[in-house]
Amino acid sequence: MSKYIAKQSVGRFKTGEVVEGLTEKRAKFLLEQGAIVEAEAVEGEDVDTGEGGEVVELDTLTNKELKALLDEEGIEYNASDDKKTLIALFPKD
Repeated sequence: MSKYIAKQSVGRFKTGEVVEGLTEKRAKFLLEQGAIVEAEAVEGEDVDTGEGGEVVELDTLTNKELKALLDEEGIEYNASDDKKTLIALFPKD
């Protein structure tokens, strides 16, 4: 069974969480709507594990949230950096 990442709230799953247990029909529908993406498709790309090990898609966060994560990681950045630049600062595992 495939794993998916929620790009928006889906049932009990919040944005960035791993979504499991979907029927093939439901998964196809949610993929078409853009509500979820396949976990393998985002693995290592614009993804970070937040506190508690949950998966966080960096491109779904605001600049303020990205800067807060960078601060937590002790990564330096310029206050004027755009979203793409901030995302690029995260180390790829």
